[in-house]
Amino acid sequence: MKNLSLLFYILITINFVACKDKQTLKVAGSETMNSMMRYLGAEYEKVNSNVRVTVEGGGSESGIDRLRKGEIDMAVSSRDLNQAEFDDLRKTGNLEKVRLAYDGVALVVNPKNSVSKLDLIQTSDIFSGKIKNWKEVGGADAPISIVIRNDKSGTQDYFQNHILRRKDLGLNEFNEYKANVFSKDAKIVKDNSEMSKFIQENSNSIGYMGMGTAIVENKDKLKALDYARTKKDPYVSPSVRNVYDRKYKLARELFIIYKTDQGDKIDAFVTFLTSEQGQVAVLQSGYLRASLPEVEVSAEPVK
Repeated sequence: MKNLSLLFYILITINFVACKDKQTLKVAGSETMNSMMRYLGAEYEKVNSNVRVTVEGGGSESGIDRLRKGEIDMAVSSRDLNQAEFDDLRKTGNLEKVRLAYDGVALVVNPKNSVSKLDLIQTSDIFSGKIKNWKEVGGADAPISIVIRNDKSGTQDYFQNHILRRKDLGLNEFNEYKANVFSKDAKIVKDNSEMSKFIQENSNSIGYMGMGTAIVENKDKLKALDYARTKKDPYVSPSVRNVYDRKYKLARELFIIYKTDQGDKIDAFVTFLTSEQGQVAVLQSGYLRASLPEVEVSAEPVK
């Protein structure tokens, strides 16, 4: 009995020491990238047992701000840095921004919704509140309930400029609609989990989220709509293949941002993320690898 107790004590002690010696690598930011980074973190821990990767959401802006304050080791963002963010981060140390992956943005509705496709102008008019009933876009006679992310979200920033303000239809359209704002009746949520829950509970609602989150994490819970820029274009479903083939037009870059003076801990993780093994893991998590050529994305700083 004493021998068993001694063995148990030794095992507990070994486990405690092992956990104590583990380095923690803190990642936070984009909700779009949350599920991907959790998967990548778990894959990295398999080959680096002395590191524990923690991943939090909060939105791209929140992650960038927390990196500036030194609260995390790496920020993840579904949009590029604007000039003010870049300048502030540079004041705190040497900065590195790396494109990690590509992702599409999916329009999502309740699975019971009969509408299966929307074009850009219809989508813009829905989220601005101009179109108020599903029958106006071929659906049932029912009021449309809009749900959007808060202003800390990189996906919200992308959606607001490229869809709501019609930047994807060219500069002339963007200049005409750049004052467009989301409907005052839109429900604002802090993350994708809240958005998914709201849409599942409200059959006439519509929202948007990263394609990987929509078709992997929320498979069978939400319906992702086919999308076209204009009525003359083919309507295409959001998928890895369709983004890769440049058929699905709502696509953007996803970034990791970190300070280069953090030593081997961050360098080794970045090396893994950008390696063949890491990029295969990106694909396995439902996103597109960073080496995807010539995808139509915008990396312009937000003005």
